[in-house]
Amino acid sequence: MDAAPTLSRLVGVVRRNAGFRRLYAANAVSQVGDWLNVVALLSLLLDLTGKGEAVALVYLTRFVPFFLLGPPAGVLADRISRRAILVTCDVLRAALVLCLLFVRSPDQVWIVYLVMTAHAIASAFFEPAQAATVPNLVSRDELVFASALENSLWSVAVAVGSAAGGVILALVGRDAAFLCDAASFVASALLLRGLPAGRPKRDEPPGRELLAAGREASEPASSGFVNLLGLPDLREGARYVAGHPRVRALIATISSFGFTLGGVLVLLAFFGEQVFARTSGSGIAILWTARGVGSFFGPFVAFRLVGHDQRALRRGILWAFCAILVCYLGFAVSPGLFVAAGFLAVANAGGSILWTYGAALLQQIVPDPVRGRVAATNMGGMTLAMSASTFLVGFLLDRGISPRALMAGCGLVAAAPIAFWVAVQPAFARDTGEDGR
Repeated sequence: MDAAPTLSRLVGVVRRNAGFRRLYAANAVSQVGDWLNVVALLSLLLDLTGKGEAVALVYLTRFVPFFLLGPPAGVLADRISRRAILVTCDVLRAALVLCLLFVRSPDQVWIVYLVMTAHAIASAFFEPAQAATVPNLVSRDELVFASALENSLWSVAVAVGSAAGGVILALVGRDAAFLCDAASFVASALLLRGLPAGRPKRDEPPGRELLAAGREASEPASSGFVNLLGLPDLREGARYVAGHPRVRALIATISSFGFTLGGVLVLLAFFGEQVFARTSGSGIAILWTARGVGSFFGPFVAFRLVGHDQRALRRGILWAFCAILVCYLGFAVSPGLFVAAGFLAVANAGGSILWTYGAALLQQIVPDPVRGRVAATNMGGMTLAMSASTFLVGFLLDRGISPRALMAGCGLVAAAPIAFWVAVQPAFARDTGEDGR
């Protein structure tokens, strides 16, 4: 598909593909609920504890399960019905969110960490299954458009959910936000029940036979217990990533963004509530809304300015990291909330381009038999980096380091992946046009 993405073509992807349309609608409902929850939860933690480590810890409970469970979750997504995984995870998350209604005092904050850990475990299984499902619901030529649609949905959900969260907290209270989030997961599960149970048959890029042959040649007979754990599948996925320079470089580059993003997420709550002195969740809501607005427009601007073939996707990733570096430095020195929100919007436009273009490249070059495991590896690397950054920033905040200095540091960290991405471009140039390499 040579034509540049336009609104009519993006709408066409949704209109032509019934399965993708159902998945897209389910995500729209549940993601708006998610961001209602985020605003309410961060405001609750700061009200009850006032500590950076408390905010960092709740993010860690969301990130660490993705890293630890991502590989086996990817194996599961490649072995059983992906629809069953998606529906089950949504039902579990609806029940878990309701438990947040019991948190009323500082000595009950442990409930938040327990609930969010279990919630993240369910999400760790949901995300690889979803990522592996999308290429089976649209054509290969539509993958970059599907990725842009998914990213734009996330962006709109952040903006709408965060803004609505601020309004709900002011008018009704936090409990209403948690109830809305739980209801959104139930609605999502009902929609996802209509997806195909299996994977529609599509022409695969070269790789299925090679993967199978490599596994038979190199794997000794495995015990039933080892097979039950999926360890041979994990090793196969690891060998695939290790043996394909483009995939390896792309995962490393995307994952490195987590070193910036993890710390930023902790700092946004502090900037909104304390640095810019907007209490009751309003400052957090404004900043998160700015994130959503920037994330929405980022890929569409990039499509116009850079393009969407493989070379353009790689170039877009480079410029995205440059925008991230500059704009988080600008945020760090911003005199007021709305100036900071402007820098944040552009920084998140860069992050959105990075994720959209990176996901499209992975989906184009990774064959279906290992797609779930590669997606899980990508998410695991990202969450590991985010976890490290989150913990460090929360620790430093509570020891008197200025939020502005820490925000500048998060921006400067992006210089490393910029240098790395430039250095690995020869590997892409050699393998252009060879899928699965």
